[in-house]
Amino acid sequence: MFHGLAHAGVGVWASETGRWWIVTSLWELGMVGFLAAGFGALGVAALRPYWRGLTVVAAVGSFLLFLLAPSGLFVVGMAIDVMAVVFVIYSRDASPPDNPVLGGRGRVGRSLRAVIAWAILIYVTLVLALRPWNSRWGTTDAEFAMPLPGDQLMPVAHYRIDHAITINAPVEAVWPWLIQIGQDRGGFYSYSNLENTIGAQVTNADRIVPEWQQRYIGEVVRSVPPNWMGGVFGKEIGWRVAQIVPGRAIVLEGWGAFVLVPTDQRTTRLLIRLRGPGTPSLQSVALSPLGVLGFEPAHFIMERRMLLGIKDRAERGRSPTAS
Repeated sequence: MFHGLAHAGVGVWASETGRWWIVTSLWELGMVGFLAAGFGALGVAALRPYWRGLTVVAAVGSFLLFLLAPSGLFVVGMAIDVMAVVFVIYSRDASPPDNPVLGGRGRVGRSLRAVIAWAILIYVTLVLALRPWNSRWGTTDAEFAMPLPGDQLMPVAHYRIDHAITINAPVEAVWPWLIQIGQDRGGFYSYSNLENTIGAQVTNADRIVPEWQQRYIGEVVRSVPPNWMGGVFGKEIGWRVAQIVPGRAIVLEGWGAFVLVPTDQRTTRLLIRLRGPGTPSLQSVALSPLGVLGFEPAHFIMERRMLLGIKDRAERGRSPTAS
């Protein structure tokens, strides 16, 4: 199961090849296959008789996936795939003994194990299947290839998330909403109720405030109030402004580039591009399950709502100096 979870990062790096359907198929076989085999080994009834076959299928898919994302580090993963197949071939028992992990013994315990296992497998399957779509939501091929402000800050990026939306309003009507984002300013035009469950104290503005129309290089766009959680994570938490193109773009370290591209006098494309090094390492392999299965779905949900929130406000035609 740990080997299965470690495939989260492998699929991301293999996605750089651009062969989305091949990568996703092998990713599903490797990651979901090893997880399913692991749950079978833990005694989940529906999977228990098939854990050996699932292990072989997962190992084959995993091996091929490693070939699409070559790295010296992945030799270890390929060796584990081979050892998993050898173990299955030479293991004597067709199925493992009942295991109380993930629930107690008896009917209730077995049912609980099954519910947990299938919930995890379905969730992981959907996240991997939808990733090619949600990691480039709204973005055209031309926009994906287009150089944007902020790209030079991360010249080599093995990790990309691009989102975009069409706004039926000129750039001049969109920029004032974009530049005033921040916990202590206009909010993020997303699901503030969710943000506030962690004490973010975000209020989404429905007006443009002149005092919030300036940002400076090095300034922090706050995500939460100062000394949040008693200052355990620092006095100010947020994203530092790395670059500003007045009226066109703002680049935030740790988040990405927010770029306005006029398509005509009445229409604007708002692009958000996140770039990261994504360099394969033991640390990135260990953290990738949290990123792919936790951060990315949450990020997509919140950022998509933000794009829609800016679109809605800009298209209302409010005065840029409303008070």
